[in-house]
Amino acid sequence: MSNQAEHKTFIFNEKIDKELLISLYEDDFLYMEEIFSITLTQLTPDIIHLNASFEAGNLSALQKAVHKIKPSFGFVGMPVTQELCKQFEDSCAAATSTDQLASAYAELCNGLKESVAIIESEYGKFKAYNQS
Repeated sequence: MSNQAEHKTFIFNEKIDKELLISLYEDDFLYMEEIFSITLTQLTPDIIHLNASFEAGNLSALQKAVHKIKPSFGFVGMPVTQELCKQFEDSCAAATSTDQLASAYAELCNGLKESVAIIESEYGKFKAYNQS
């Protein structure tokens, strides 16, 4: 079976930009599995820090936290979530307090929660695919 045929047998979540992943990692599903694992490991403490920064009302730390999280979603083929992070980061730059960001923050948190669940699911699928 050729690599081209193999990659067609892996069904990506519809929220994952599979063309982006293939352009980054070609048909290296072991590497994709590793990238998804690393991303999950890094996102957990970063999201905790993001939440703590918002709760503390620390606008500067909040902006830095979302800036740190943003590229992770590019590595896993989720440019929509990456853009959501960019928009929130821009909102942080324009805000004078975290109170002004409550609605945008809630939207960001919902997007992050959904995206992390998708990354976890895809990681499990990569593990199963690579073991078969």
